[in-house]
Amino acid sequence: MEGIFSMEKWRSIAAGMSCLSMLFATGAVTVSASDEITEIPEQSIVYWSMWEEDEPQADVIREAAEAYEEATGISVEIQWKGRGIRSLIEPALDAGEQIDLFDDDYQRLAQEHRDYLAELKGMADTVDYEKHIMPVLLEQVKNWGNGELLAMPYQPYITGVWYNKDLWEEAGLTEQDIPDTWEKLIRVCRKIKNSDSGLSAMTCDEEYVNLLYGYQLARYLGQEKVQQLIRNCTWSQIPQAKEAADDIRIFFAGYMSQSAPAQHPEGQDEVGDGEAVMVLQGSWVPNEVTEATESDDSWGFFPWPAVKAGTDGTEGVMVGAQGFGVTKDSQMKQEAFDFAYSICTGETDMKMTDAVNSIPADTDNTQWPEVLADAVPYMEEMSKPYMWAAGLESDTDYKEQIQSELLKLTRLEETSDEFIENLSSMK
Repeated sequence: MEGIFSMEKWRSIAAGMSCLSMLFATGAVTVSASDEITEIPEQSIVYWSMWEEDEPQADVIREAAEAYEEATGISVEIQWKGRGIRSLIEPALDAGEQIDLFDDDYQRLAQEHRDYLAELKGMADTVDYEKHIMPVLLEQVKNWGNGELLAMPYQPYITGVWYNKDLWEEAGLTEQDIPDTWEKLIRVCRKIKNSDSGLSAMTCDEEYVNLLYGYQLARYLGQEKVQQLIRNCTWSQIPQAKEAADDIRIFFAGYMSQSAPAQHPEGQDEVGDGEAVMVLQGSWVPNEVTEATESDDSWGFFPWPAVKAGTDGTEGVMVGAQGFGVTKDSQMKQEAFDFAYSICTGETDMKMTDAVNSIPADTDNTQWPEVLADAVPYMEEMSKPYMWAAGLESDTDYKEQIQSELLKLTRLEETSDEFIENLSSMK
């Protein structure tokens, strides 16, 4: 594997020289009579990051920024905003703040922030970037961008049930017990509950209850009809909407950890602390839990199971990625793209993979971390990619209301009938 600046280095330098040529032509750079440069304006890329500065992703990005500056002379000014960037970025851009590059969930970039983003295809074509993107991610991001490439995916993920293999065995379960139907999942949960282990079958955090209901509803209806239901607000007319709510409520009443839904990350950490066997989450969770709980457990994976007489089975899997977006008003579009490209591909992509046990973004990098190995065959067999929460967040004006009602449902504060009635009256 070539280093990130073996070829990219010279292309970036060439881009920088092109910029300098333009500055010479406009007189922006002062040149002496001997044609020696006596003043060069300082150039920098302003990057707002979704990571906290003490996270391992930040270490990889800092190293990439240093390498980029060494190769091009252009610095990357990083502001670590954390996950709050989703609500901070648009007001900042509206206020005229200089931001050349930022990152967030790639779906949110293409759907919610699209009016602030530059189209990247022209720059992408010069380095044949699209061939480095997982086809499923490229298809989805272009679909959300109405055919435009508005985000550069990195740190891809697959979402399903992650379980602690040691606790699985402690509860008396084997590989033959891995469920592919809802009935079998309930059987597994019952077996854990009735064992002498004292373990909870499953846990979850508040912000991820939409994954549980989204998956269950999509199993009954398929993702497209979930989106139609939300768009048309036909909750009371679709019996499967209440059926899925019944399923999830029963699950929380009988098999979920008593602390669920917990404040993040207290729920998922129960798996590492030896208190709960399973959690429905993205493929970042094994690394997060291992780091937080200092555990050294083995992890298994299976997709959310199929329901009886449902539309979709385990071939429907929620996949996604984080993504970089270049702002449309940036004066450093090419430079911002080049820097993001250096992270999404090649050696730095593998450094990110190794640092956080994530799926490689670059299709040239084929080695998955061992901790995610059980998810590989399901990713290969997937034929129906789901978006985040299987479409529950497809209407950005409505998703917070759905989340609020789901928290009431999963806290057993309202019945399934009340859940459907409240959602029906919200639009």
